[in-house]
Amino acid sequence: MGNYHQEYCAALALDKDIHVNMLFIARERLNNPLKYLFMPKTEVIKEDNYKTYIKRMLNVEPLSFTWQLKRYAKVLDKAFQKYLKDNPRPDILHAMVTIPAGYAACLLGAKYNIPVVVTEHSSYFKRFFEGKNQKYGDYVLKHAKFTTVSNFMANDMKKLNVPCEVLPNVINTDLFMGQRKKVKGLKLITVSALRQGKRIDDIIAALKIITEKNPEIDAKLTIVGDGFLEDYYKNRCHELGMDQYVQFVGRKSKEEIAHILLEHNLFVIASSKETFCIPGVEALASGLPVVSTKCLGPEEYITKECGKLVDIGDIPGLAEAIFDVYKHIDNYHIETLRNIAKRYSRKNVVKKALEIYQEVLK
Repeated sequence: MGNYHQEYCAALALDKDIHVNMLFIARERLNNPLKYLFMPKTEVIKEDNYKTYIKRMLNVEPLSFTWQLKRYAKVLDKAFQKYLKDNPRPDILHAMVTIPAGYAACLLGAKYNIPVVVTEHSSYFKRFFEGKNQKYGDYVLKHAKFTTVSNFMANDMKKLNVPCEVLPNVINTDLFMGQRKKVKGLKLITVSALRQGKRIDDIIAALKIITEKNPEIDAKLTIVGDGFLEDYYKNRCHELGMDQYVQFVGRKSKEEIAHILLEHNLFVIASSKETFCIPGVEALASGLPVVSTKCLGPEEYITKECGKLVDIGDIPGLAEAIFDVYKHIDNYHIETLRNIAKRYSRKNVVKKALEIYQEVLK
């Protein structure tokens, strides 16, 4: 579901004055209990300059949300006790997502008298503060420094009278600043989990409009990613008669994505909602303008200098925006695009994180 945890740890660990490790509770699905029975329950992965401590548990949330949350908190506590046998006591616990990680981390913080920071990433973050989640979400707000990855999320929390700061997702922008290749024609790319809300079929339909109106254009759409709607999107592509214009290349590593982006000239986001959309910033770092729906997160970094915004579900509007950016592609200066991306560089995000940590420690 994303590797922002790893990106963030790697960025922090580059600072010689920060010692960071990750404790990850892996929730295994109930549909194959035998597989869980025989898999290793603990694992330590040594990264370049930090370690990831993994503890696996069965995800019983489909049976009982409350039971699952209590089990998660207990598993985290035991994993933390084991962690302390080999590592010094941390000055700060930083959890990604309010429930379950934030709630369980706040219980740890109260038990061990360690301050807690929680960063919310989910596009459906409001659900953590209503209904069955509310008492757990409220507990987090009372026992942690609460941050979000986008301004619109922070503003929504402030409407609930919750003090909140923005700690953006961190991007290894240096990785994406390779030498651009000369690209002929319209070479679109999108990088996304192929799941609900991403509306990849809208991009395919928009490209169909463009190719029908402009058959002389050498057009191609590359779709990077996988997910449970992959077959659906492939079938929609076939139904639209766009197989010759679209290629699904599956999931790729960050290094592979950085290379692929340099072979394209326009990035597209068609989502219903995004809290941030890391691939959009990676595209800017690669020197690609971005056309996106008005899905909140990308609106914070997409301006007329780096792309266009269109209404969600407006396929003709999406086609028009893509074609307009393509026709004026030389007006989008690579350095301008890359400077926008640098706002979210490792250096700048870690600087903001340290400010929050200093505040919490005081």
